[in-house]
Amino acid sequence: MLKNFYVSLIVLVFLNQNLYAQKEFVLNETELYDKITGYWNGQLVGNYMGFPFENIYDREPLPVFVDRYYDYGDLDTIDVKMNLNDRRSFVRIMADAMGGAWSDDDTDIEFVMLHGLEKYGLDITYAEVAELRKSHVNRFIWAANANVHRLLNEGVLPPETGSKANNDFWYGLTSQLINELWGVIYPGMIDKAAHWSSWGGHITNDDWATHPTIFYGAMYSAGFFVDDIHELIKIGMRKLPKDSPFLAGIQDVLKWHKEEVDWKMCRQKIHDKYFREVDGFRIPFPIMGSTVNGLNAVMALLYGEGDFTQTMGIAISTGYDCDNQAATLGGLLGVMYGSEVIPKHFTHNLPSRGQWELPFNDTYINYSRDNLPNYNKISDIVKRIMAITEDAILENNGKIEIADGEKLYYIDSDL
Repeated sequence: MLKNFYVSLIVLVFLNQNLYAQKEFVLNETELYDKITGYWNGQLVGNYMGFPFENIYDREPLPVFVDRYYDYGDLDTIDVKMNLNDRRSFVRIMADAMGGAWSDDDTDIEFVMLHGLEKYGLDITYAEVAELRKSHVNRFIWAANANVHRLLNEGVLPPETGSKANNDFWYGLTSQLINELWGVIYPGMIDKAAHWSSWGGHITNDDWATHPTIFYGAMYSAGFFVDDIHELIKIGMRKLPKDSPFLAGIQDVLKWHKEEVDWKMCRQKIHDKYFREVDGFRIPFPIMGSTVNGLNAVMALLYGEGDFTQTMGIAISTGYDCDNQAATLGGLLGVMYGSEVIPKHFTHNLPSRGQWELPFNDTYINYSRDNLPNYNKISDIVKRIMAITEDAILENNGKIEIADGEKLYYIDSDL
């Protein structure tokens, strides 16, 4: 009997090891380009949809369900608060003025990091990030990013720029919204995506505030090959420390999602438990807390059930720092389902004059990051990301072959 027990135990260990063994996945060039396009454009849509309502609603969700672009012109017909003192409630005017998409911190820090990866390579260091940020990230920055700028000028280097001792916004969601790029660079390479997401997160944040970054980075990486939302969430959860308060929060949201048909009831439970305090720490500026925002994105992903408009609508209508959650999820759905998951009225009908022929007129205007090109084609940004992704595939035991004139990417995955 004892012998049979040990034999069974060895078999179980062997099966468990092989369950997480390396697998080879294949993407063709068209698929990879399309998914990266979906990532970039999905982020833009979520960013602009959420702009008018960023950091306005917290105690209650928005009184309207945001399933389209709203701006100041809608205030004649709806009773809702908006950011009216800057560009955020004037998205159509901005689209007309820019002739396409424009930079904001949901995409432009990643735009800077893309330049850094081209300059320094995939083994980029914190010292190189310091030089990168000092050259390019000096305006249109807030909270943790603003503190990083100050600390770098004082000679403090990452990861100390994100530490509790130095950055009084260490608890915020900044790390989540500027690091989705790592999951795209490492498709199917979950450990790499999680590692570099954490590495990037510690530039601005510390401790459990980097856990949403790790979670979403892993899901982005897995999303190239997994389109089941519940499975993706499990993959992201496996990369979190067992004692993570964010992991405990996800487990709560999964439970509440089963109990509540209405997402607003789930939102209330998240708010009651995670808005003011996390892991015994009283959040100084809770509307920007990493945990409550990250958990509301999980909620939107679950209740959205893969539908782009519904997912965006919940992510924004829940309130808090809502454009960031919508941008993260918009990019994730773009990776999972490709660029066609984004309804064309979000990418082609934004200007008040006419309609663009290509998504966002294939234009990304950088007006916020110094010493980098102002005019950029989105298609060129996608190709640049693809080039870095190719390097990552080859450096991690993958290979690239040509079949019928098209590249095939063989990815050594730990999915």
